[in-house]
Amino acid sequence: MPENSSSGIDSPRAWLIVVAAFIGSFVAFGITYTFGVFLKPMRETFGASQSLMSLLFSCLTGLSFFLAPVTGDIADRAGPRVVVGAGAVLMGAGLIFTARTHSFAMLFLTYGAGVGAAIACIYVPSIAAVGEWFKIHRDVALGIAISGIGCGTLVYAPLAAILIKRFGWRSTFEIFGWSSAVLLLICAALLSQPPVLNVMRKKRTNVMQKVRTAEFVWVYISMMFAALATYITFVFLPAYAADVGVSHIAGAALIGYIGASSVVGRLGLNALAPRFGLLTMYKISFLVLLAGYVVWLVAHSYISLVIFSLVMGVGYGGIAAMSPAVAAAVFGIEGLGELLGILFTSFGVACVVGPPLAGVLVDRTHDYKWPVVLALGGAVGGMITVLMVRRRGEQQEAGIGAVEGVTGSE
Repeated sequence: MPENSSSGIDSPRAWLIVVAAFIGSFVAFGITYTFGVFLKPMRETFGASQSLMSLLFSCLTGLSFFLAPVTGDIADRAGPRVVVGAGAVLMGAGLIFTARTHSFAMLFLTYGAGVGAAIACIYVPSIAAVGEWFKIHRDVALGIAISGIGCGTLVYAPLAAILIKRFGWRSTFEIFGWSSAVLLLICAALLSQPPVLNVMRKKRTNVMQKVRTAEFVWVYISMMFAALATYITFVFLPAYAADVGVSHIAGAALIGYIGASSVVGRLGLNALAPRFGLLTMYKISFLVLLAGYVVWLVAHSYISLVIFSLVMGVGYGGIAAMSPAVAAAVFGIEGLGELLGILFTSFGVACVVGPPLAGVLVDRTHDYKWPVVLALGGAVGGMITVLMVRRRGEQQEAGIGAVEGVTGSE
């Protein structure tokens, strides 16, 4: 099939895959990143500590990324539609059962395992499909698809706060459950196997050989540090804001500001990649993220927290948007779903370590400065290690970019 046909690479059909991936990211992470909004009312209902609530969030996000290599591999072999369809069912069921459970232990099954497995079925398979459907416009297509995370955060966080205030957290989860299932089934219906799938199966290289390279190690570690900072923020920023006298809805709005500004990072910084180089803009995203946490460290007012949210969101959005493109540029698109799944386990490691540790420190000291300090440490670690990615991966990126036609490596 010719690459420029109506159903081939970089075709109008390919852009429908972008729409599908945008919807998937919008729903999956828009709902996930409202956890900080639900934290206080759920903690009061179940009488749980900060550390236990953080552990619940870590269960959800950790499972979503630790399962990603499996779901990515299945999508590589069978196509993304059936995997994302399963995720739609799991997401709806997980949220609805969470709304109806009266045991905190059961939340680890309904919310942690159910919603976590759903995200694993949705995100990597749909994003990998975008990478496989594009060649010339891959970086832009990935940036648009992943911007669904920021748009979802912008919409769901304040919406959750409003719904919780009016109907309670249980009814809000019920509403999110039914609506997410419908939207994600639409997402699954729009997805299809890439036209080069059969060729890729024949040419597919051993993914584990790529994982053993130095380039992969530095990309993995830098993403882990950045994710540690990010997940601590999503869990504790609303509670931190409440601790300094900010209202519940205004605190939830901070998460929305992160989502809004992350769209700027996903589309704006990513759009500059063809001109300044993909890895250069990737490094700048880490620098912006670090600058945001410096602001949070000295923040003493709501305005300063808004500034932090906007700056941090731009950096976080740029990193999220360019990570799949960096992986495709450095390692190629063969087995991209499985490779991204393995790479994204770095997020799982970060969320298993970061939020629970911050929660323990808050429980023991009753000081919400500890999450800020830990997040800043993660941003510093990410900045240091991403510099190694630039030095070690630059030559290989150029070589693969010439073969694959990745615009970001030029």
